[in-house]
Amino acid sequence: MKKISAVLLVLVLVGSVAFAGFTGSATTGFGYNLDSGAVGFITQSQAVSVDVTFLSEIGSAKGEGDIYAEINATLDFKFDNADEDTLHDADEIDVEFEITSAKIIAENWYVGILEALDAPNFAKSAIESKDRTSADNDLGYSFDEDKTDWADVQASAYFGKVAGVEIGFSDYVASVGFLGNLKDDPVTYDLYGTLTTPAFEVGDGLTVQAGVAGLLADDNNAGSGSVKFAYEMDDVKASVAADVVYDGGVEADVALAAAYDVYSLDVYFATVESYNKVDTATTNLLSAKVVVDLDPLTVTVTGKNLLNTQALSGSVKYQVNDELAVTGRGAYTLDDSSWNGGADVEYKTADYTAKLGGTFYSTDKIKLNASVESTTMIPGATLKLAYAGDDVTEVDAATEDNGNLGKVLASVKIAF
Repeated sequence: MKKISAVLLVLVLVGSVAFAGFTGSATTGFGYNLDSGAVGFITQSQAVSVDVTFLSEIGSAKGEGDIYAEINATLDFKFDNADEDTLHDADEIDVEFEITSAKIIAENWYVGILEALDAPNFAKSAIESKDRTSADNDLGYSFDEDKTDWADVQASAYFGKVAGVEIGFSDYVASVGFLGNLKDDPVTYDLYGTLTTPAFEVGDGLTVQAGVAGLLADDNNAGSGSVKFAYEMDDVKASVAADVVYDGGVEADVALAAAYDVYSLDVYFATVESYNKVDTATTNLLSAKVVVDLDPLTVTVTGKNLLNTQALSGSVKYQVNDELAVTGRGAYTLDDSSWNGGADVEYKTADYTAKLGGTFYSTDKIKLNASVESTTMIPGATLKLAYAGDDVTEVDAATEDNGNLGKVLASVKIAF
């Protein structure tokens, strides 16, 4: 009987798998640092991602009548190593319970009792970005992929929401939160609210949407407003979005995007440069980018931080044929008169991709890179041979030798 029960339990667990994800890779490489003389195999990299739900149950209940209550919830028994990137932590075995919605619903309104909503956020840069890279290993290489944050001033970074409820009415979405203590002297309180409108059509092809949020507290008052205009008609597509935040001072950002036929334009302005809710020291950030797609020629002109450092750049990419693309580029910064220019060549076939690039800087620095990569030479593996030199002209003052000849890496990655 015990054996039968065990078999039944296994069948229930296996048969109840709702979502399963198990991916991994092993990467190694042989490199030579032309500057330090270090040579040998790069520290092997093993990566694994496991997200397996052994048991997933969905619970729901719905009342009847013109006004009724509805609740939906999920219960998952799962193994997930996404946060720790290791398979040896007991905390990665989780039993997760979540009420996904709990609402009182009528014909054209509802009240959600789970939480208040974050302040609306409509504007985000399509130009200014900041890469988050992992530390290199001993020979100066990293197998990890980069992550990118885009500039974005978010009201929720300045004043947080308070526990409360969500309210919907005819496509309007609002929320209200309140927390206080009547026995404090003086009384303490936090009153929070948000409102987001639907997108109204105010003309042929033109819509507008707005949102507001506010916090009234015994020790702080803050608020935000957001608006987005969008237009689309024939070959023209444009939008402008803005967020304004007040929390002891005013911060704001505006994002404009427009496209017509082969032309596209992006403009972004922010009173403070902010990535992933963390401000930098840069204020009054203004950037713009224009792209002209004249297939097979693509011209891009970009200006970053135009009110401060005024970094200007441009590139011309020519798609010679299906395999070969050539790009010429240059940049000039008005603030310190620094400049650079370079070119990139990419040759892509069904069996391999080869890249070659170089940049010359006004400081007489020369940066070179080259690589060839194939995913078909050995089915199931990615083979890559790469060279990178950050400054091949740098000279060591003590030895009078070139101080940065670069690095060469041959690597293989097998993944599933």
